[in-house]
Amino acid sequence: MPAQPRQGERKGIASLFGRFGLASLSSAIVSVSHLAVQLFSIHHLGTAAIGTLAFLLVIIQFGYSLSNALVATPYTIAVNQTDDADQAGFDFFFPMNLMLSLSQGVICAAIAWVTASPLAALAFGLAGTLSLIRWFGRSNAYAHHAPARAARSDLAYAGTIVAGLLIASRTGADLAGIGGMLVAASLAGLLPFGLAYLRRHAAMSPVRAFGAYRPVWRDQSAWTLVGVLSTEATSNSHSYIVTLLAGPAAFAPIAVGMLFFRPVNVCITALTQLERPRMTRAVARGDHDAAIRAERLFMGALIFLWLATCVLAAVVLYGFPGLILKPALDHAQVATAVALCALLSLVQCIQTPMSVLTQARRAFRPLATQSLRSCGVGIVAVTLLTLAVAPIFSIAGVVLSQLVMMLGIWALDRKWRRERQRGEG
Repeated sequence: MPAQPRQGERKGIASLFGRFGLASLSSAIVSVSHLAVQLFSIHHLGTAAIGTLAFLLVIIQFGYSLSNALVATPYTIAVNQTDDADQAGFDFFFPMNLMLSLSQGVICAAIAWVTASPLAALAFGLAGTLSLIRWFGRSNAYAHHAPARAARSDLAYAGTIVAGLLIASRTGADLAGIGGMLVAASLAGLLPFGLAYLRRHAAMSPVRAFGAYRPVWRDQSAWTLVGVLSTEATSNSHSYIVTLLAGPAAFAPIAVGMLFFRPVNVCITALTQLERPRMTRAVARGDHDAAIRAERLFMGALIFLWLATCVLAAVVLYGFPGLILKPALDHAQVATAVALCALLSLVQCIQTPMSVLTQARRAFRPLATQSLRSCGVGIVAVTLLTLAVAPIFSIAGVVLSQLVMMLGIWALDRKWRRERQRGEG
C-alpha cells in the first residue's frame, strides 16, 4: 500500500514533465544554438562584424516580442474563444504577420547594408523576415494545442544551425555567411508547418486584412503593445543606465548574474505560449476553476525550474567558479548579482502565470496600466541605486519594478475572483 502514493507521485511528476518538458527543452536548444552562433562570431569575425551580428540578433529577438503583442497573443485568444479552432474568419492574422515579418526584414537589411555589405543585407533581410514567419508558426501550433509541431520546428532550426557551424568551422564564414545560415535554419524550421501554413499568409489582400484587424488593434493589440514596449524600456534602461553612468566594466558582474538565469527566461517564454491557449479555452468555456488550476500548475513548473537553476548556479559559483569567472571579475560582486537576479527571476516566475490568466480574461488595458506604472518605478529606482549605492544594486531597481507589476496583477486577479464568486453566489 505505501508504494501506491509513491507511484502516483511519480506519475504526477512524469505528467508534469510531459506537459512542460518538451516546450522547455526545444526552446532551450534554440537558445543554445544562438549562443553558439555568437561564440563562433567572436572567434571568426572582426570586432565591427561581431557588434553588427549581436545588434541584429537583438532586433530579431525584439521582433518576437512585437509578434507576440500584435498577432500571436490576439490570434491565440481568438481561436480559443470557441470550440471551432479552425475558423477561416481568423485568416486576416496571417497577412498581418507577413507585413510585420517583411517590415522586420527591411530593418535588418538596412542595418546590415549600412554596417556590413549588400550581400549581408540580403541574407539578414531574408533571415529577419523568415524568423517572424516561423515564430508565428510556433504560436499557431501552440494555439491549436499541437506543441510537438512547434518542438519539431525548434529542433529543425537548431539542428540546421549546428550543422552550419560545423561546416563553417572548417571552411570559415563571414557575416553574410552567418546570415545565410540563419536563413537556412528558418526554412528548415518552417517545414513542420507545411505549405498550407505559408499559403494562409496570402489568404487576403493587405487592405482587407487591415480592415478585419482594426477591432483587434483597438481592443487588444494596442494595449498589449504598450505593455511590451514599457517592459522592454524597463529592462533595456537598466543596461543603458548602468553602462552610461558607471561604464561597461561595472555592468560585467551584472551580465554574468543574468547569464545564470537566462534558461529560466527562455522557459518562461516557451511555457507562456503553451499555457495561454489552455487558459483562454477554459475561461471561454466558463470553467474558471480549470483556468485557475492551469495557472497554479504553470507557476509550480516555473518555480521548480527556478529552484533547479538556483542549485546549479550555487554549484558553479562556489564549486567551479573558473567556468564562469575571470580573474578581473570580483567574486563577491558576481555572487551579489546572482542573488539579486535570482530574486528577480522568482518574481517573474510568480508574475507570469497571473499575467497570462489576466490576458485570457481579455483585461489588456488594466495590464498595460500596470506595466506603465512598473516602467516608471523601474527607471527611477535603477538610476537612483546606480548613483547613490552601487551599480551592482541597480538590479534591485528592476526587482522593485517587477514587484510593483506583480502586486498590480495580483490585485486584478483578486478582484476578478471576488466578482466571479459574487456572480456565482
